[in-house]
This record gives sequence, C-alpha cells and structure tokens, in this order.
Amino acid sequence: MRFSFYDKDKKRKKRKRLSLKWKWTVGATLAIFLTFSIFSFAIFVGFRQIMFTQEEENFREVLFGATSRLVDENKITDSDSTSLSKATVYSAFNPSYFPDIMELNGEYDQRNTTFEDSGNYEDTLYAKMNEEDVIVRVYTPTPRLLFESKLGDFSFEESSEPVIKMIDVNGEEGYYGVAPVISDETQQIIGYVQVIDGMSDYHNMIEVTLISLIAMSSAALIFSGILGYFLASNFLKPIKNITKTMNDLRQDTQSTSRIEVVEGNDELDHLSIVFNDMLDKMQKYIEQQKQFVEDVSHELRTPVAVMEGHLKLLDRWGKNDPEILDESLSASLQEITRMKSLVQEMLDLSRAEQVEIHYKNEKTSIKPIIQQTYNNFQMIHPDFVFNLDDDINEEVYVSIYRNHIEQILIILLDNAVKYSTERKEVHISVANDDREVQIAIQDFGEGMTPEDAEKIFNRFYRIDKARSRHKGGNGLGLAIAKELLSGYNGTITVESVLDYGSIFRITLPIYKDDI
Repeated sequence: MRFSFYDKDKKRKKRKRLSLKWKWTVGATLAIFLTFSIFSFAIFVGFRQIMFTQEEENFREVLFGATSRLVDENKITDSDSTSLSKATVYSAFNPSYFPDIMELNGEYDQRNTTFEDSGNYEDTLYAKMNEEDVIVRVYTPTPRLLFESKLGDFSFEESSEPVIKMIDVNGEEGYYGVAPVISDETQQIIGYVQVIDGMSDYHNMIEVTLISLIAMSSAALIFSGILGYFLASNFLKPIKNITKTMNDLRQDTQSTSRIEVVEGNDELDHLSIVFNDMLDKMQKYIEQQKQFVEDVSHELRTPVAVMEGHLKLLDRWGKNDPEILDESLSASLQEITRMKSLVQEMLDLSRAEQVEIHYKNEKTSIKPIIQQTYNNFQMIHPDFVFNLDDDINEEVYVSIYRNHIEQILIILLDNAVKYSTERKEVHISVANDDREVQIAIQDFGEGMTPEDAEKIFNRFYRIDKARSRHKGGNGLGLAIAKELLSGYNGTITVESVLDYGSIFRITLPIYKDDI
C-alpha cells in the first residue's frame, strides 16, 4: 500500500513535537543559568576561603597576642615567675579596671567580673577578645582557671606546644587553641591561654551570602528563561517567515509572497535574501515557460492554419489541378520553413534565458570576434559599406561565451542590413574603460518611432508585421539578444529616428579573475 506525501505530512502533524522555539528557549535558559551558577559557585568558594582565612588570622592574633601580652605584663608586675597571677592577667587584659593592682583580693571571683564589663576597646586585641563568640581563658600551670572572658563549657587540655584545631561549637564549625605562656627569664611555663572562636560572623556571613546567591540564582533562572524565549523567538522569526512563504507557495505556485528581510546582516538574513532570490528565479522560469508555450502556440497557429487551408483545398478539388497543387505545395513548404525558423529561434531564446545556469565564468577576447564578424559581413554583403572604428588597443576579455557574443553581433548587423534603405552603410564602433566594453552598431535605414523603440525588444514584436514577415523576421532576434546580454549582466539600448536610421548600443562587463 502506497502513501502520498500528503498522507505522510498529515501523520507528521499528528505526532506531538516540541517546538524548536521551546527547545532553543530551554537550551538558552540552561546555558545562561548554568554559566551564572558556575561563576556564582566559584565566587562563593573564593569568598568563603577568604573569610575562613581571615577568621584563622584573627584567631591566631587573639591566641598569640594574649600569650605575648601576658609575658610582657609578667615582667612589669615582677610577680612570681613560676605562675601567672590574677593581678597580672587582669592588668594585661584590662589595666584600667583596677587603679591599684596591689589592692586585688585573692578571693576575687573572676566569673562575676568578666572582660565584657571592662569597656576598654582602645586596643585591637581587646576588641577581638570582646567579640560575641570568642572566649579567652587563662590557666595556671596546675592548671587552675585564672581568667575567663565569657562563660562557656569547654574542656581544657594542657600542651607544651601551641595547638590549633577545629571543634564543634554550638553545632557549627569553630576554632579551638591552646598556647603555653613561657617566662622570658626562666623559660618555664607559667600558664596557659585557651581561646575558643565560634566564628559566628563567618557563619552568618556565609549563610547570608548563600541565601543571596540562591535568591539571585532563582532570579537568574527566571530572567534567563525570559531572555532565552525572547532570543529564540527573535532568532526563529526568519525561519518562521520562510515556513510561511513556503506554505504560501505550496498552495499557490504563482504566489508573490516573499520573506521580509530585516537588515541584520547575519546568517539568517543572508539565508532569507538567498531564498527570496531563488524564489524570484523560480517564478521567472515558470513565467518564461508559460510565456514560451503561449508564444509558440500563438505563432504556430498562423502557419498551421495556412497549411490546413491548403490541404483542405487539395482534398476538395486541387488534386487534379496542377496549378492549385503547385501553389498549395509551395505555400505549405514556405510555412514549414517559417515554422522551423520559429522553433529554432524559440529554442535559442529558451537557452538565452538559462545563461546564468550553463555559462557562468565564461570569457571571450572581444577584438578577434568583432574583427571576424566584420569581415564575414563584408564578404556576405559586398553591396554594403561596413566601417569599423576600433578604439581597443590591447587584448580585453569580456564575461560572455564566444558563440553568444557572435550571435548578438549577427542579429544586430543582420537587422542593420535588412532594414537599410537607399544608404547601404553600417558603422561599427568599439571602445572600453576600466569596467566594461561598449559596442555601437549604426544603420541609416528605416528607423522607428519612440513608441516602437520602447517595444522593439519584446518577443514577436514587429513594427510592420507584413513587411517584417516578408523579410523573414519572426520578431525574436532582439529579444534573444537582450536575454543573452541580461544573463551576462550586459545591457542593450537603441536610439532611433524614423526614416533616418538607428543606433544599437551594447555594454558587457570586462572579465576579471577572482583574487
């Protein structure tokens, strides 16, 4: 069982398909969103590392700064060198709290008077020790707790070397550090400094940053979706126009529908321009074919009717009449000759319309072909005077097939001879510039009116049909010449004055090699 293309097309339409616009939208959205997410993640990781490094530096500064401060203060107070005292610790961390260190009561409870009560923030170390999540403790070598900046439930581990590690602080990552306080005089451990940093600022900042990035990613997803849809719609608009144009042509092959081209100077605009040119050429070929059939039908109607009339005449009574038989056969043969000539010219015209397809990049040296055609007509028409004015001093190539330029020259010179009157003289002139070659052919014959000059290149147009037919013309010579020249980007024009002659001017582009 066979299916037509129409049935297949209907089946394709029944299938559910995802529009190319939505494919592009999803693709563009994911591409933009993933790009944003990757960059955001990289920035977040870098930012977190910087914050983490800064927290570590602050922690070390508190731990080792407090240790150094206690060592220096121990020298000043000249206390027992074997162990730190409360007076030394409070003097080191808050010298303004006790006006007289010596009045400090040994039974003083440090847990009721913490570092938060001091109010001394002039020193950077003090400010960092007073941060909300930082706890600083000072122990004797025993160890016995001498000082606690804030209350906290953390165990203490003695160590003769500084120890810094990560611990869990209230369910989050934090720093824990212990450093011994070594006397400069005895080089003995006189105490310990313990620092716990919950890194609340770090965690809060990371949390805020992460929430902000998630919010921005959500916004970016929505924005990229809108942008992707807009880009897809914009990019696919020419393709949508192409589809619409093709559907118009599928419904009506003679449709003049074309793709609207916006001067965006991109690949899709170039595709639209090429597609429009292709449609113009296709429509031109269709119209030419239609015109060809109409012209042939019209022109063959007369000779066929003439032959039919003579054959009917012979069939009725002319068979036995030698005179009628001879006249009918002669007329029929003449019409057959005309038909052969007409068919050949129509074939020439059809080939001329397809020059762009079959004869691209042809080139011909113009001087030899002009000289040859000039010599041939001098030989064929010895009763005419042919003058050649050649202003080309070097070899010049024109963009045309040799046989075609020869055919054009023969058509123009043959018309010049055919329509000359008493003054049997034809002038040929050739010149060139940097871009093109100009050829002019002038006769001094019948000439034509301006109205006729406008129509002379139309198919089958004859100024005086009876006289033109008597001279053997079908009205296709100049149409063939114009089609040939048009195919090679050349031109042909005419200047004529009735009863004084005509000048036909043609131009052809000079052939230039592609660099």
